[in-house]
Amino acid sequence: MNDSVWSLVLAGVENFILINGALSVLAFSVAAIVRLVARSHSWHPLSLSRLYATTLAVPTLVSAWLVFASLLPAMWLGVDRWAQQHNAPHTLHLLNAWTISLDPALGYAALAFALLVAALSGYAAFSTYFRIGRIIRRLEVEAEPAPPERIRQVESACRQYGMDVGLVVSRYPFSFVWGYLRSKLVISTGLLNALSSEELSALLEHEAAHHARRDNLLKWGLTVCRYASPIFPLTNLLYRWRSEQVEMVCDEVAARRTSSPVEVAGALVRVKRLTRAIAPHRVQRVESGFFGEGGENFEHRVMRILSLDEQTEARKVTALSRSWARPAVCAGL
Repeated sequence: MNDSVWSLVLAGVENFILINGALSVLAFSVAAIVRLVARSHSWHPLSLSRLYATTLAVPTLVSAWLVFASLLPAMWLGVDRWAQQHNAPHTLHLLNAWTISLDPALGYAALAFALLVAALSGYAAFSTYFRIGRIIRRLEVEAEPAPPERIRQVESACRQYGMDVGLVVSRYPFSFVWGYLRSKLVISTGLLNALSSEELSALLEHEAAHHARRDNLLKWGLTVCRYASPIFPLTNLLYRWRSEQVEMVCDEVAARRTSSPVEVAGALVRVKRLTRAIAPHRVQRVESGFFGEGGENFEHRVMRILSLDEQTEARKVTALSRSWARPAVCAGL
């Protein structure tokens, strides 16, 4: 790679990080203000989850497009020819005119940050592997088998929603949806033994809502966006806020499809108690996807579920379960 190409790469990375950082600060400010307003105006979790997803994705997508567009002339003409015809004291028509005095140190720092982002994104993408490892260490031979009627209930629900299912023999109560495109429900015998038929139906509807919404795929894309920003401590907060709202959306889907909010709340409370009894020192790090990532808003979720009416609204359930993964990908392209 010659010097002109290398300087172009450094300038592109530098511009992306600076623009993304500025836009991320603006987006986070908007999201934080809306979050404060929403507490007194009872905004629906679906609206908030979409807002948080937008404020996570837009800064990265806009920054990437601006940098890519600024590179097009050099890519079209060739680096050497473009440099000969370009007399400005900077390589890109973006922010380099203001940062040229800090180069090349700023460019190398930006490149180092980009490598750090790649490492963090890779770790986040493979964190599920380590999560599975923690679950595997909890498996034991002496766990009680699940009742056949519970297994048939799970298989029936998964067939209805087009999900595969995997049963894990463990007294530890957990369930989660695995996969990005072809989802698979992973559930333990301990959970099947712990819940009543009605509570299990509520949990299955909750997990099926995650599957229908393609939440795993969206989470993967938003994970890349949150670590691509130089203010990723704040974008991580946005990501957590969105996760909390998504769990409440899926709670509402389950409550409306079963016409029994009490059973959804009961399933949450029962799994929480079992988790506390089995792993008292890991209550805030439960393995079940039913709690989302962290489970900090547990009490609020339960109270909100109990406040829902028991009338099923088919059109509203369809809207809550709609997948935004495909439109998001198309918008990104």
